[in-house]
Amino acid sequence: MSGAAIAYMIGEVKTILSIQSQVAGARVGNSVAAFAMERLGVRVIQLPTVLLGRRPDHGAPGGGPIAAEMLASMVDALAADALLGEIDAVLTGYVGTAEQVAVILDAVARIKAANPQALFVCDPVLGDEGRTYVSEAITDVVLGRLCTQADWLTPNLFELGLMAGRQLEGLAQARDAAKSFGKPVLVSSIRTALGLGNLLAAPTGDWFCETARLPRAPKGAGDLLSALYVARRVRGDALAIALEGATGAVFDVIVRSMAADSEDLLLPAAQDVLNDPVTWPRARYTELV
Repeated sequence: MSGAAIAYMIGEVKTILSIQSQVAGARVGNSVAAFAMERLGVRVIQLPTVLLGRRPDHGAPGGGPIAAEMLASMVDALAADALLGEIDAVLTGYVGTAEQVAVILDAVARIKAANPQALFVCDPVLGDEGRTYVSEAITDVVLGRLCTQADWLTPNLFELGLMAGRQLEGLAQARDAAKSFGKPVLVSSIRTALGLGNLLAAPTGDWFCETARLPRAPKGAGDLLSALYVARRVRGDALAIALEGATGAVFDVIVRSMAADSEDLLLPAAQDVLNDPVTWPRARYTELV
């Protein structure tokens, strides 16, 4: 029996509030995060920042952003049901409007007032491969408010460069930039001689984990990595174990998705590897100097 199943049986289930995009026809945002985290035995409460029919890169997506007032009313409803004190971590991803950020930060403050041990994890979903895919207003408020107030950060290398105010290349530059924030930072999509690596820069030291390069990756892989890492940490996995397990699981899901020639992550078909990945890359530890 898996650790996730045992956790459900003995009642030690942690709760994560996931505030991300909701796309009906694609495995990105909450459609990735909620499934993956619950598969690891973590209870997930979902709040959407946008409701779309399909990914914007496919054309007109339908739907649109959730109004800040509506998002705030949903948080009020959670509070009315006395759920805020049950939340162990808040994970934010894609933001639909700049006005939503004030609502998100107010929700985080209320959750921490109800549960002082709760964590705020920001995945600054702003862009990749050298380009942003949100407005300048959203970029500014995510960098200036969400990132600065988060307890943990989970950017890709391009987003870390936006946070640091300079273009970054390679592990050394990523490590220097991540360490400058003085809080745990999980940096994904660092190119290496082997393939791609994920760096966890923490106040106590740094861990680096890599897998072989694949010809492509379906959209949502970054959302999946953040969700798996946060869920593992919240349920009690050690730093290195959480990094290794999340990195290996993402690799396995991508491989299975590519084998099926799917544009989306095949999470239901590959759900067995989310908690128990076939690939288990070993993380290298580097002490601070």
